[in-house]
Amino acid sequence: MKNVKSNEEYKEEIKEKSKNQIQSDIEQSETEAGSTKEMIVYERHNFLKKISNALNAIIQEKNKNKNHYKDNSLFARQKIPKISIFDYLLRIQKYTGIEDSTIIISLIYIDRICKRKGIVLSEYSIHRLLFIAIIIAIKYNEDIIYDNLYYSKIGGVTKKELLILENEFLKLIDFNLFVSNKIYQKYSDYLK
Repeated sequence: MKNVKSNEEYKEEIKEKSKNQIQSDIEQSETEAGSTKEMIVYERHNFLKKISNALNAIIQEKNKNKNHYKDNSLFARQKIPKISIFDYLLRIQKYTGIEDSTIIISLIYIDRICKRKGIVLSEYSIHRLLFIAIIIAIKYNEDIIYDNLYYSKIGGVTKKELLILENEFLKLIDFNLFVSNKIYQKYSDYLK
């Protein structure tokens, strides 16, 4: 004689199989999400590394061409900061959550003032120039903006210094923060 399941037993079995399938789907989803998150972090690190490598290469090239060059700009520090450009970018990204597009825009701003105003990137000034360019790009491009006190703590400057540097940077860039799609795409293609 066959063991015949009642309707209730059959429904319970289906429910149990459904629960197991749902749990399995959730676990698979979490694994895929974890992998996606790890991939995003990896891609972000690579992107920031490319930027820091490019900036370091520019600085090294400038050092070859200028014997004993001392940066006297408002952005220069008395001593070369101990934090690498890469670690500084990671710090800024960690505490601001900036988009890649904002970083690209900040590099366009730096390039503009270097070309138009003769500012030379150096080990003494790159951190502050990069930081102020990013803060200005955040204020222009991002939806979430923090107050200057918060940004000053991230960048390792006082709030007063931040305001002075921001004002100086805006003057150097002639208050022109617009970036055309064509220019943006050119920089984006180069960096990605």
